[in-house]
Amino acid sequence: MAQEKRIVVTGSKYKSLRSWFFIRFLLKLSRAKPLFVHPDTIPPKDFDALLISGGIDICPSAYGMNLELACDKKRDALEFALFEKALQKALPVFGICRGMQLINVALGGDLHPHIENLDLTFHHPYTPLPLQTIEILPHTKLHKVVQASTIKANALHHQAVNRLGKGLRVAAKDKNGIIQAIEHIELPIFGVQWHPEYLPYIQPHRKLFTYFAKGSNL
Repeated sequence: MAQEKRIVVTGSKYKSLRSWFFIRFLLKLSRAKPLFVHPDTIPPKDFDALLISGGIDICPSAYGMNLELACDKKRDALEFALFEKALQKALPVFGICRGMQLINVALGGDLHPHIENLDLTFHHPYTPLPLQTIEILPHTKLHKVVQASTIKANALHHQAVNRLGKGLRVAAKDKNGIIQAIEHIELPIFGVQWHPEYLPYIQPHRKLFTYFAKGSNL
């Protein structure tokens, strides 16, 4: 019998508990062993994959901006360190919302700190319901995973990826052209801006967790 993959799932000690409940459920469906890690815990020395969950903003100083935003420097430090460890070992990494943004920043990219300050053609929703249309770019890993050109997703973010980090490419956009998913060209690293864990009843979102738990290999 194959050994369960040990997947570190990062988050905040209290504010990430709802997300952790859904993520744990979805990873266990794929026969993985999720381990919740927050700034007050000691992360395991060895793990097989890393999932960086959503949450509070990344401190702007991490991507060279001098802004006053609520952030958690301890969580930033924890997740940057775990990402670097995963990167060095070429382990699978899945970023959700803040997690996708952290992947981008860790690889040298930056963020739009406030989407509402952008010149948008269409209204940017903020909703837990799958009311946002996401365009999946052809010839991407994400397109092969979800097997669709468009999907419906929720929108619980006020920031977005701006300049891409090294080795990354855009995998999905919304109708405003805002980046909604990224993936590494060579490594098993990807992220989505929406929260697929809250949409387990929609197959394309479940597929993301299955793909990740199986090593992000196609």
